[in-house]
Amino acid sequence: MLFRDVLHEFADFSGLHANINKSQLILSKSASSMRNRLLAILGFQEGHLPVRYLGLPLISSRLSIDDCKPLLLKVDERLQGWSSLSLSFAARVQLLKSVISALNIYWAMAFILPKGVLKAVEARMRKFLWQGGRDSGAVKVAWVDVCKPLEEGGQGIRRLEPLNHISATVRLDSSGGGGSWSWRKILKLRHQLMGGVSYHVGSGEDFWLWHDPWHPLGPLIHRFPNGPRIIGIPLEAKVSLVIDERGWNWPLITDIEHLEIVDRLPPLARSDLIGWKKEGGVLTTTEAYRLFQPLGQKVCWHVLLRGPLRIPRNCFILWLAILERLSTLDRAWWLGLDSTCVLCSTGETETHTHTSSFGVNSPGYASGSWKGRCDFEFLILVGNILLCGRQGDGRGSTRGMLPLVLFLPLFIFGWSVTSGDLGAFYYSGAHG
Repeated sequence: MLFRDVLHEFADFSGLHANINKSQLILSKSASSMRNRLLAILGFQEGHLPVRYLGLPLISSRLSIDDCKPLLLKVDERLQGWSSLSLSFAARVQLLKSVISALNIYWAMAFILPKGVLKAVEARMRKFLWQGGRDSGAVKVAWVDVCKPLEEGGQGIRRLEPLNHISATVRLDSSGGGGSWSWRKILKLRHQLMGGVSYHVGSGEDFWLWHDPWHPLGPLIHRFPNGPRIIGIPLEAKVSLVIDERGWNWPLITDIEHLEIVDRLPPLARSDLIGWKKEGGVLTTTEAYRLFQPLGQKVCWHVLLRGPLRIPRNCFILWLAILERLSTLDRAWWLGLDSTCVLCSTGETETHTHTSSFGVNSPGYASGSWKGRCDFEFLILVGNILLCGRQGDGRGSTRGMLPLVLFLPLFIFGWSVTSGDLGAFYYSGAHG
């Protein structure tokens, strides 16, 4: 009763009233016997540690997987809500890229999440992409390939671990980190960021001569481990030791191997400064992501799948076909389906190759015409020809993209007709 009266008196004095729907009462083990009475008097809900603010746990110890259960529950709620919808593969990819990734980033701005949590979220994302609301389904493309950029033949879904690190590194410039567990984990990411950091030497008082990467060759101690002994400069010296009012003032170096140090000295700036190599000193999320996720080999066919006039659902099916992961009748034998093509009466495969395309060496014109439609290798060849033409059109005009836009429905028509009910099932959205 006394505690309730204090709350009421505080509310009368300050005008701040406790919201019963949002307030919680956290009880210690010693007060468990008074639990029901306290909850009835105050009208609060029972809460548990850690206390949460704006959905995030307020903790001073290391973040555990149990602390991240609200994040996993939030992801499950979103995915279960979408599972009841008849979404195409392309729609699922877009939801994963925009909504689920944003949920992770919200937490990552405050914490470096445990790897177990990131793996659990990605497992849910992978299951939703390939299975939707069903309990089973084949994984057509490895998750690591799905998460590749569009230029490298993937779908552009970003891996959660690099995103987590990127969000955490925005706090590297903050002061007062102290010795907390989160600050120590953030500092461990410094070496991965060195590829995007630029050192500008002024007085040299703030930089270690042998350990900091102020030189174009990187940390000098890594390149010249015997440098302190040969040149005669202490290992813990600052860069200011070799700078005077006239500029660089290195001692005489007689060792040929170490002459490279003075031959490639950077110009001096007004003051010591550490910044991003990006012009303007601002590093975008995409550029920072590349520091944690190195570039891979680009594919030439990615422009077939990109552009304002492309139909995303068609592009996803073409993507599966290029990767030879498209569902065809020859792969559905376990369903008891006939794998014979309804147009040319031959066994259907991924490429559906025919030597008599468009009536060449065929007994009849009609038969040859159908075989031409079934020749997926021919369609891919046409796509490559259009692709070469598109690469020559650097302006990205609508006129230059029109042949590629017309190519996609032609390919989808050939696959859906020859695959029969299986193709219609996949294309309609029942499966993706």
